[in-house]
Amino acid sequence: MAHGLTRHSRRRGGALAGCLIVLGVLVVLAVIGVVIVAMNWRGWAASGFRAAAEQAVQEIQLPEQERQEVMTQIDRLATGFREGDISVERFTEIVQEVAQGPLLPAAAMGLFEAEYIRPSGLSDEEKEAGGMHMSRVAQAFADDQIGADPLADIFDPIQTVNTTGPGVHISHPKFTLHLKGPDDCTDDELREVIANAQSAADGAGVPEERMTVDASDAIKRAI
Repeated sequence: MAHGLTRHSRRRGGALAGCLIVLGVLVVLAVIGVVIVAMNWRGWAASGFRAAAEQAVQEIQLPEQERQEVMTQIDRLATGFREGDISVERFTEIVQEVAQGPLLPAAAMGLFEAEYIRPSGLSDEEKEAGGMHMSRVAQAFADDQIGADPLADIFDPIQTVNTTGPGVHISHPKFTLHLKGPDDCTDDELREVIANAQSAADGAGVPEERMTVDASDAIKRAI
């Protein structure tokens, strides 16, 4: 196997990477409260936030120019906090605003497309449509057109009662999902999820097109 990972290991590794994205974001949000007491942890919190944000941006698969602009804003925020130009209180507000904006829903749906839909046995047409509908769901959620319960209903065919261990666990300030791992999902289950996503997006009146995330502008406004 000179060319690297098998399909199975790529999917497992990708799913783990997705979990780490979410974990990184949660760690940063949780640590902010500690930073208020331990001011000398500024550098650690700033670095953790930057790493989590960078991984989330990679999941959305932004165009290179937009990705660079996003990271420019992230670096601006991290540097300002690390050097004391941005207060703990202001840093907290900015991070929470970014966490509750469109970036993380788009990243979560991008993760699902990359780690569940693309490696599956679905046809190319089904994969493309599935990715679009998941992106439409991210748009609807970011616009408050669907809430946490309808979002959970979309993924009902592959949800698991296990809240830790194998699988993909997505925690967001507004929703939590515990899903079976990609290798444990059947193609028919994925078709159900995609059909649910299409129905929810249609019900919310979201156009049949992929979500456009101007992440750099959103972060710039927050800062």
